[in-house]
Order: sequence, then structure tokens, then C-alpha cells
Amino acid sequence: MDKPATMRFVTVAMLMIVLIAGVVALTLRSGGSGGGLEIIVSGESLAKDIVVYVTGEVALEGLYTLRDGDRVADAVAAAGGLSPGAATERVNLAQTLVDGQHIHIPGAGEATALAVDAPTTLDVNTASQQALETLPGIGPGRAQAIVGYREANGPFQRVEDLLLVDGIGPITLSGIRLLISVR
Repeated sequence: MDKPATMRFVTVAMLMIVLIAGVVALTLRSGGSGGGLEIIVSGESLAKDIVVYVTGEVALEGLYTLRDGDRVADAVAAAGGLSPGAATERVNLAQTLVDGQHIHIPGAGEATALAVDAPTTLDVNTASQQALETLPGIGPGRAQAIVGYREANGPFQRVEDLLLVDGIGPITLSGIRLLISVR
């Protein structure tokens, strides 16, 4: 082999060694389980924890931590499932949960049909800055921006109009959509 060919061979060999070492290092760092690397596609795909209170005809009443987007059926499962006397026809098991929600599974003999507390929503057209600050992802700056926009442009016509407020984007809106209303 001539000298330039030898140099190319050595360079390619060294690059291969570095590449293999990198793959080995990544495999070891990920626990060597063969599961590979965890790839997060976007911030929106990250589910947050929510806490719900489950009472009534379930195996174990109490507070349960679930994931944002879970359903009443998931909360019931976390509470050990339904009791034999549960009046499931009075419960919407497909309803999406909201943080802080109280889910009551009524018994067949219960006079009232309190199946799931409807969470109260905050009217963004009348809420004070302090009330708006209680929403997830809305601090003093964003709350003031909502109030300022409302004062300058009149009441919001629909929840999606919040996207017109500086600092409120699709991710923030999706985090508060179920907690707000416009009346």
C-alpha cells in the first residue's frame, strides 16, 4: 500500500472505532437494557400528573394520582374497581378527568345522582387577575396580559380567543381549556 492509501485506511479505521465506542457508551448510559434511547417528540406529548378524589361504590375510596388525559374508568380502576352495588348507568366512565375532580360512584339505592362533580370553570371575561393566576401555567404576567387584552378589546367570544393574548400559546391553552369558559 502506498502512503496516501494507508492514511485513508487508518482514518477510516479510527472513525469506525470512535463510532463503535459511541454506540457502546450510549447503550451503557441507557442501562444496557436494549430499550434504546427515549426520544421526546414535543413538549405537548409530556403528560402531567393530576389528582382526583374517588368515593362511593369502589373498592378503596381516596385520592389517586393519574395522568392528564385519563378517564373516569382509569380512576375507578385505580380505586380497585367497582363494588357490586355500583350504579354504573349513572356514571360517564369515558369522561376525561380534570385535576382536583371529585368522582362519586353512586350505589343503586342512592337518591341523588351525583355521579361526577362537574368541575367549575373560571370565566375569563369576569375573572380577576388573582383568580386567573390560579390556573396552571398562568402567572402574574400572563394573568395581567389577559385582563389587559380584555379591557382593551372587550370580552372574549370563545376560549380560543385567548390565543390572541401575548404569552398564551396552544400549549398553555390546552393546559387550561377544561378549567375556563367564556360566558
